[in-house]
This record gives sequence, structure tokens and C-alpha cells, in this order.
Amino acid sequence: MSIRKFIMGVILILSTTIFIDQLTKYIALIVLFKEQQILIINPYLNFRPVWNDGISFGMLQGYGNTGRVTFIIIASIISLCIIKFSKKLNIIGFTGYNMIAGGAIGNILDRVVHGKVVDFIDVHYKEYHWPAFNMADSFIFIGVLLFIYNELMVLRGRKNV
Repeated sequence: MSIRKFIMGVILILSTTIFIDQLTKYIALIVLFKEQQILIINPYLNFRPVWNDGISFGMLQGYGNTGRVTFIIIASIISLCIIKFSKKLNIIGFTGYNMIAGGAIGNILDRVVHGKVVDFIDVHYKEYHWPAFNMADSFIFIGVLLFIYNELMVLRGRKNV
């Protein structure tokens, strides 16, 4: 991959994921967080306001400003490494890695601006709720799936060679 294609691809994927993430969080802040209301979409999906000062799925909450700064630094370093390494991957791996980085950067922006991450997607079955998440988390998840799929296909292809 040429450096020009690499830079353009990174910019496209990061800007798309970050834009969608921040736009949906902005709408959630206006609609959900202002009035602390819950929107019931269907029997399995609600939109509800949740502030998350921990990491994925609310783990490691309650570490205050030290935790926030630590999460920002670690996530920034990992995101930069992921972006740099993605240059060596094929298009599926490249896309997956940069979706992971874009999602991480979206959550970094929340920590910088709000001190916490804006979560609002609530998937549930009756009283059993999955931890609330946001579009950045969804992009990270999809990116991981793309990367795993790519690795399994590459490994499978190597066995046949």
C-alpha cells in the first residue's frame, strides 16, 4: 500500500467512525441526558443515559482524574500503534484496525471533553441488561470481528498453500 493510499484510508475510516460516534453521542446528550429520560425502541433495545468513567462495559470505574488521564494516555498510544501497524495489513485487516482506533479515539474525546464516556445503547432481554455502550464501542467490536475474520481466512489460506 502506498503512503498516499494509507493516509487517505486512515483519514477516511477514522473521520467516518469518529463523526458517527460523536454525532450520536451529541444527540444522546441533548435528548437523553438533559432530561434523564429513557427511550424504549423495542422490547430488546432502549436508549438511556449512562456516564462511564471506567473502560469497556463499565469495568474499572471510580479511579477519578488519575484513572481518566491514564486511560487517555494508554488508549492514545495503543491507537497510534494500531494505525501504524495497519499499513502492513490487507484491506479487511486495515479497515478493522482503523475502526478499532477510530472507536478508541471517539471515547478518548469523551474523556477529554466530559471526563467520562457517554454510553446510551441498552440491549436487554426482560430484566437482563448488557452493559450500556455507544457507537465507538460498536466500531471497536466490528473492527475486532473484521480482524479476526481476516486472520482466520489468512491462516486458512496458508494451510492450503
